[in-house]
Amino acid sequence: MPLITRRKVIQLSGGTLAVAATLPYTSLLAESKDSLGWDGFLKTCESLSEAQFEDNWTTNQDDYTKKIEQLLVRLNLEDEKIVEFIDSYNNYNTRFPEIRTIHRKTEFQVSLLEFEAEEKIPLHDHPDMTGVVVCTHGEIEVTHYDKLTETSENDLPLLKKERNLTMTPGMTATLTVNRGNIHELHAKEFTRMIDVFTPPYNRDRSSRSRYYWISEDVYDDRTDTFEAEMTRSPFRR
Repeated sequence: MPLITRRKVIQLSGGTLAVAATLPYTSLLAESKDSLGWDGFLKTCESLSEAQFEDNWTTNQDDYTKKIEQLLVRLNLEDEKIVEFIDSYNNYNTRFPEIRTIHRKTEFQVSLLEFEAEEKIPLHDHPDMTGVVVCTHGEIEVTHYDKLTETSENDLPLLKKERNLTMTPGMTATLTVNRGNIHELHAKEFTRMIDVFTPPYNRDRSSRSRYYWISEDVYDDRTDTFEAEMTRSPFRR
């Protein structure tokens, strides 16, 4: 993997990626000759996103996120528009990653996430949304949780860890409405990611989104299960 600066496009085997579509995450396996430019990527995302209006959407989200995952790793990072997005990076937030929506429609949105070393996004959810992310530069720890239907004795949410992974360039991760929907991200070095959320954030989904702060100890001696508190702010008071 060639060394690059954060203001350059990542070059991975001619600027393309390929991956086997497995859940819950995948890693770079081989070079793809069938790369997608930005416009082609968006057009295909838009077509696939129509699946959310079908009757079997609730049971078909794993299949949908696989397809978006396959698209993301085919995205040509040397496309002129993506180069422009990357080159316009500025570290405006000193305590939080830069999250830029680079395309948004009523059906889906694409965002560019850039973390300085040690920046993090605390545990948070994505109400009624699916998400797929690819790491294009750096190294980042990602932990996913499922929210249980039951609550604790204190009537607080219970979260069960679904998976923990270290993402490096070419690796992807997915979440659905019911699988791994609550997650946190902690960058070990400067890290860049691209994600696709379906449907996108809107006023309603944004108002229902929450951050979670979990206890240090497992709940009632149950493996990987934690009591949590919810807040609207990513910064704990």
